[in-house]
Amino acid sequence: MSAEFILSFEDKHWYATHLEEVTQTITGLDTFTGSFEPNELRLTGTEPRGPDDWSFDVRLFLEKERIFLEISAHPKSIERDLSILFEWIRSHTRILITDEDGELSDW
Repeated sequence: MSAEFILSFEDKHWYATHLEEVTQTITGLDTFTGSFEPNELRLTGTEPRGPDDWSFDVRLFLEKERIFLEISAHPKSIERDLSILFEWIRSHTRILITDEDGELSDW
């Protein structure tokens, strides 16, 4: 079962005007494995995988005003890259990361 999170931006204008930079930052992560639908980017951990494991660990949906994250597994490489992504965004603007119930996340 996956966990779902919403990354929302305090300054919606920042996200809209920097979407290309956000996308480039995501695609530059070590765990980035591709884009499969418009605005859906996938990350896959670099750790060894079993034959029954999913082909990805995280899907990021770049929506109009927010990023929706679906995390099915979080090996160390995924945790590292998500931390890098969130820190990079936080260095530019204020964000909130909430779970599917609207509770603030530790991310």
